[in-house]
Amino acid sequence: MKKALLTAALLFAAAWAGAQKVGESVIWKNILSHPAPLPVAGRIVPVHSDLSVPSRWSVGVETLDRDFADFSKFHQFIGETGVGYGRLQSGWAKTEKKKGKYDFAWLDEHVDGLLAQGVHPWMCLCYGNPIYSEHGMGLGSKLFPDGPVMDGWLRYVRAIVTRYKGKVSMWEIWNEPDNSRNLKDYPLYANLFVRTAKVIREVDPQAKIAAFASCSPDRKFIRQAMELIAQADGVKYIDYITVHAYWLISETVVPALQQLRADIDAYNPNIEILQGEAGCHAHLEYSRSVLKDVDWTETSQAKWELRHMINFFSQGIPYSVFTMVDLQYDWKLQCMGLIRMDLKKNPVYKRPKFHVVQHMASVLTPDIVPAAGVSVKYTVPRDIQCFGLGKDGRTIGCALWFGGQVPTPSLERTLVDINLTGLSLKDPVYVDLMTGYVHELSGLIYRGSKAGNGLILNGIPLWDCPVLILERSALASCLGTEQKNN
Repeated sequence: MKKALLTAALLFAAAWAGAQKVGESVIWKNILSHPAPLPVAGRIVPVHSDLSVPSRWSVGVETLDRDFADFSKFHQFIGETGVGYGRLQSGWAKTEKKKGKYDFAWLDEHVDGLLAQGVHPWMCLCYGNPIYSEHGMGLGSKLFPDGPVMDGWLRYVRAIVTRYKGKVSMWEIWNEPDNSRNLKDYPLYANLFVRTAKVIREVDPQAKIAAFASCSPDRKFIRQAMELIAQADGVKYIDYITVHAYWLISETVVPALQQLRADIDAYNPNIEILQGEAGCHAHLEYSRSVLKDVDWTETSQAKWELRHMINFFSQGIPYSVFTMVDLQYDWKLQCMGLIRMDLKKNPVYKRPKFHVVQHMASVLTPDIVPAAGVSVKYTVPRDIQCFGLGKDGRTIGCALWFGGQVPTPSLERTLVDINLTGLSLKDPVYVDLMTGYVHELSGLIYRGSKAGNGLILNGIPLWDCPVLILERSALASCLGTEQKNN
């Protein structure tokens, strides 16, 4: 492990020295030119990813097994996000092109490249291999039963886990097995999961294992397969159940997560939920894709991502952003990336989405957790979402935003009088998770009315994007002086 970390450190130094610059985003500059109408106290200084620092945030580095992106052209930006984890896909078909012969050179570049950026790799074991069958080697690949294909798969799993033991932090078994092609094949998935998990634990008893990577909103597939996994004594292998949350209205995911939590608790309350893949487009998308036919912009995309991240945070669930860069699918250049790419797979500029991920990773560190007991009263005809933030056993702030509707590209905020109960702060500031500006709550805006365990704010600017009312001391590690430029 020491040798691996030394190698990662050397790779990181090389990557840092040769970091590729990208153009400036006009949209991001416009966002920065429209701050909240409050005095600016400073800016969030993004943290860099660090293997030694815990994190609840992850970024997608998927589809490299099918060459939809070129890792060598964007890896140097991954650590800038500040996330702790990066999700890869294992690429059986790319690794084993002749039976029994494994070429991991391409995957070594990605695993070691993430480590060099201070990011822990976690890997999805998924998709078939045409040298064994025609089950498919991409999204929607058919699941396979016991037999020669399964035997080849398990040999491959043993080889890949052996190679990356001590480097890959978690193994996820298959990607979206509950898609339309496999929706009724939950017995096949249950068998595949148990047999694969056994091999993983034989090779690496300390490995974390994730099940499902479920994409169907009703999660019926999970309930059906979990019963069969339990019958096979396989629940003991599950550390995480991953879900993919491509939901248009972010707030609607919360009750679904609470129901899923109840379903999982019936088997093992120690199993954690992980949001493993979610994102929306940067512009209107008509082709076959999730969240299409919505007039997205890069601004509303960033708002959606923030709302999705904050809603999962409110439930204490780790989150992986899809995806690091735009992906060059066979039929289109997808536009969900933190970085806009061109048709030659070169980076063009960092989207606003890139910066909001930096802000979330820098501010909402693992020592800050959701806190119960904070609520808001207001008179505006909008739905204001609110939940408390805690640290070291005390409430240190709250998150606020207009929810319940698709985010708009507007940069306008509404001044609202609110009464927060269950919250009493000594030196609160206003944290804009979109722009990264930290604002003073003083003068005419913050009237300082404190009654018991409550806080009154008059004329607080809110919009359809989360802001934090937070003790200034909670930002000590990431609050810098005001910066006007990107």
